Amino acid sequence: MQAFQPADVLKQVVISTLAVAPDGASIVYVQRTVEDGKYARRLWRTTFEGGEPDQLTSAKASDFRPRFSPDASELLFISDRTGKPQVWIMSLAGGEPRQVTDLAAGVGAAEWSPDGTELLLLTGSGEKRFIVGDEDDPTARRIRDYTWRVDGAGYRDEHTSVCILDLAAGKPLRLTDPTYNVEAAAWSPDGKHIAFAADMSKDAGMMEVSSVWTVRADGKSEPRPVYSPKSGVHNLAWSPSKQIAFLCVDKPGQPGWADVELHVGDEDKTQRLAADRHLNISITSYGDFQDAENTGPSPVLWQDEENVLALVGHRGHSHPFRFGIDGTVEALAEPEAICIAMAAGGGRVAVVASTNEPSDVYAVEGGELRKLTESGGSWFGPFQRTAERLSITHPEGHDIEAWLLAANDKREKAPLVIDVHGGPNSSFGPTPWLEMNALADGGFHVIWPNPRGSTSYGEDYAKALEGRWGEPDGSDLLTVIEWAVKEGIADRKQVGIMGLSYGGFLTNWMLANHPGVFKAAVSENPVADLLVEWASSDFGWVLGRRAINVQNPWDDINAWLARSPSTRMHQNHAPLLLLQAENDMRCPPGNTEMIFNILRTLGREIEMVRYPAESHLMLAIGRPDRRVDRIERIVGWFKQHLAEP
Repeated sequence: MQAFQPADVLKQVVISTLAVAPDGASIVYVQRTVEDGKYARRLWRTTFEGGEPDQLTSAKASDFRPRFSPDASELLFISDRTGKPQVWIMSLAGGEPRQVTDLAAGVGAAEWSPDGTELLLLTGSGEKRFIVGDEDDPTARRIRDYTWRVDGAGYRDEHTSVCILDLAAGKPLRLTDPTYNVEAAAWSPDGKHIAFAADMSKDAGMMEVSSVWTVRADGKSEPRPVYSPKSGVHNLAWSPSKQIAFLCVDKPGQPGWADVELHVGDEDKTQRLAADRHLNISITSYGDFQDAENTGPSPVLWQDEENVLALVGHRGHSHPFRFGIDGTVEALAEPEAICIAMAAGGGRVAVVASTNEPSDVYAVEGGELRKLTESGGSWFGPFQRTAERLSITHPEGHDIEAWLLAANDKREKAPLVIDVHGGPNSSFGPTPWLEMNALADGGFHVIWPNPRGSTSYGEDYAKALEGRWGEPDGSDLLTVIEWAVKEGIADRKQVGIMGLSYGGFLTNWMLANHPGVFKAAVSENPVADLLVEWASSDFGWVLGRRAINVQNPWDDINAWLARSPSTRMHQNHAPLLLLQAENDMRCPPGNTEMIFNILRTLGREIEMVRYPAESHLMLAIGRPDRRVDRIERIVGWFKQHLAEP
């Protein structure tokens, strides 16, 4: 075996999403590699029999979101090979793909009509919301909506609209009004209507809570409401009959702890499926084994008129399930894996899944996953280590699930790094992040736990953190450390901590409120000051309710200050490395700058590293050389400040 080095990031192969032909004869998937320091995303084809895959596209570009035509003779995909992402179509019998859109805002999604003559597009409305003066060189931006920006996309200068493109005519028809944003859309089985998710209410400028709507595909009707869940729609799909399936949260107040629900219905009636099973129908785990397309909503699709397919989060994993509209529920497979994408056709189902190695394409058959590709995981073969699953009992009685990657594959005493996931309402799974591999091969034990607040363990476990950030979750981390010391694999004097986003919050909180426990730390794109986050984040509006059960700072300013790690950061003496993506709109740089200024003023060991033009999830989708630099600095910091007693 070889030790994983940060530069090995450049060898990474990521399989992200896929499509299955309507007859089930073939599978097309997206494979990302690094070439000349940049990402290339190409389409490859395999079958349910496996074997050597065929490469379908070869341009030095990003080709993604493949969709088979209804007769399986053609494939559409989105590509940036001519600049903005546009729709391309290629014959599966051979020949070069042809570009079929040239829209100024590019295209975010495209779906074939049932007869294959038209395309449903999600694209910019064409009407600017904020710009004053010249579009390319604005005089100013006049903003009246709270929802004026979003991490990864930047300024929301125009809403996303539904357009219909007649492939013969070539000119798209916009169906939805430019005054609201469309999150997802799907064709009706007869091709005469479109279902879509959007918030048309007067409050959408403050917080968008999307509902399900339908509209005629010829543009000759106003949208009609189907259902309005209390906290919005995540994704939707129209069945081969008249029903629409949609994923949503139907509890008020945008609760992060709530399970994502599956509903089906039409304009007359809707019902929640599996309401008595308490399932979280979403992918709750994430990491650098995913690509940008995997950061969107979880999939929902119809297998036939009676059955819906979706992925269910369970104890850090995600599994393919089938839900019958008659109320039946069936787990199609429950492996120790994170399924991050799913597609179906011809009665067959395939997923992209990661286990203790990176993602590949698998067939879902007979209650198991059968591997169909090798490229997603084979590049990692020389570095492969087996993570140990842990179940650690807290003194209060609950179990904390975690995974351990042992230092140099040896379960003996070594410096320990606790890695904390973001969210907080998300989870880790069995697939280690590349930084964990680099740290383990650098001589550190790495434990990544799912403390209270994590999702996929039931709503009560996730809700236990609501309004109490830093308390139950912090107690769980201390319990994990105690376990490691009692197991004889860690020394109390050599424990480090790191985390991203909310994981950065908890890293800073533990340093500020439990001084002396940690010898060194790395905080990345953190929440460090609740007032800074509330005032500058794209989703700051929900922060107070989730972190302290106080909606606004003026309702209880002392509570906001008390829950901010910055308030007590002067108590920290552990060396701290701060990593910050400069274009992060989820946890903007002001958080990191607050911590840096406090500790630098006090003369403590502190270093801030800023990555230009990067957004919140740089660890997975950032420029390759910056991802290498990031892991080098993490490993280097802990070697400098944690490796020696």
